Amino acid sequence: MSGLDTRPVESTAALTGTLAVVVALAIGLGIGTPVPVATSVLGGLALAGGAWSLDQETNARIAAGSVALLAGSLCLGATLFLGRGSYALPVYVGLAVAVAVVAIDATTGLVENEPLGTALRESGNALLIGIVLAVLLNLNAEFGVLVAFFGTLLAVSVATPLGAFVTLQLAVLGVLGLLTRVVPVLSGWLPDTGTDGPLDTLDDVAVSPRRLPRAVLAVLALEVLVALSPVGRSLFALFLDSVPVVGPLLELALSWPLHVLVGLVGAALCCVLLADALQVWVVDWLGDDPARTLALQAGGLLTVAVTLVGTTVASVFGVTLLSADTTGVASLVGPAGIVLGGTVSLLLLVGIVLQTPSLLSAYGLVPASTAGFATGSALLFVTTLAAAELGLATPLVVLGVAGAILVWDVGAHAKSIGVHLGRAADSTDSQFVHVTGSALVLTGGVAVALAARYLLVPILAPAADPTAALRSAVALGLVVVTVLAFAAAIMAREGRPTAE
Repeated sequence: MSGLDTRPVESTAALTGTLAVVVALAIGLGIGTPVPVATSVLGGLALAGGAWSLDQETNARIAAGSVALLAGSLCLGATLFLGRGSYALPVYVGLAVAVAVVAIDATTGLVENEPLGTALRESGNALLIGIVLAVLLNLNAEFGVLVAFFGTLLAVSVATPLGAFVTLQLAVLGVLGLLTRVVPVLSGWLPDTGTDGPLDTLDDVAVSPRRLPRAVLAVLALEVLVALSPVGRSLFALFLDSVPVVGPLLELALSWPLHVLVGLVGAALCCVLLADALQVWVVDWLGDDPARTLALQAGGLLTVAVTLVGTTVASVFGVTLLSADTTGVASLVGPAGIVLGGTVSLLLLVGIVLQTPSLLSAYGLVPASTAGFATGSALLFVTTLAAAELGLATPLVVLGVAGAILVWDVGAHAKSIGVHLGRAADSTDSQFVHVTGSALVLTGGVAVALAARYLLVPILAPAADPTAALRSAVALGLVVVTVLAFAAAIMAREGRPTAE
């Protein structure tokens, strides 16, 4: 292999992307307001920038690409929000996708971009974990799940003095059993000093429930049975009342302080075990190259962090992100969960959309070497016709069709030069001649089409003529045939060597 970089030659590829952006802006602004149009085009450029950055080697560039993909996906979501209820929404989305696939083909020259799919998948995984965390935090904030659980557990444990006495013993045994699991974990975290320390003392105190003498287990079982009996509880309470000083103090100690103290120790030990399990899971999740995995997940992780912090700050200041009458699943998931869930849906949509060129090329509908250019120009053509139905001015319709054809022609020429001479080839003369010739041919087509519209149509279809609609349709058909004929003329000019 020669190692030649066969991506589209840089200068012409950049011109192709610029043409796609100009055509998209002209079509969008011709039928809609600037904000959704700018958002859609900016989203397409962000997706393309993310795909280009992911094709780099350094982790910093890959992380930037992952963030750009999330930014582009969120711009697409903003476009859907801004264009909701408008007939122009499909046009906005089509323009964003067209700009994205053309710019991606111009920068990476790849039909199947494996880093792109990997980054979308990894960011999606990070977002799914963020959704779980957001739901748990929302449930605890809205319904006080942890406080209610531990409060109920404490209330049941100290409901009676005898029950409190028995549950305290069981809690202490549980803590001693946890020590048998926690001490090895702490030993692995702390450096080995070669001398006895606090961990050795804890190891001596730790007792596994399986190693308890049968007599102790029998006594505990008997205490549990007595505690469940009303007679046993009454006798124990009578015993405490009969002891002048120690009885009331013991009853006070058994009311909650000792249980809370033992519970806090047990919770701390459980946190150590949870941290150890989390460490194992994170190591397995990050794989053999943690830095690369984190770089691919940068967009998802940043979105999770910003969403959680933003919703928390909003709740602190009393800002309601959900409607007051929101009930059901939305109230359980919370605003952060809804935002992250919507972002996952957008990522899935973006992944499907960006795989469109490769799918079309796999079925032979577009050339594999210029799948992005062909798909993008086709989308520009279709969105132009859709915009015409929404009232786009005739000059912009004709220019949009011509621009779509020019995008494909210039992109295909850039790819052809890249295949023969490499991406960094110095072929300014050939590019100038080809682009100028194509532009002149299409300019002639635009002039003929506009002349047909403004000179032929008024003659064939005067306003008072009852057959005006039919004749206007015939004239419009002639316009389309004219533009497509000039497009065929451009396609026929492929016999000349590309490097001349």
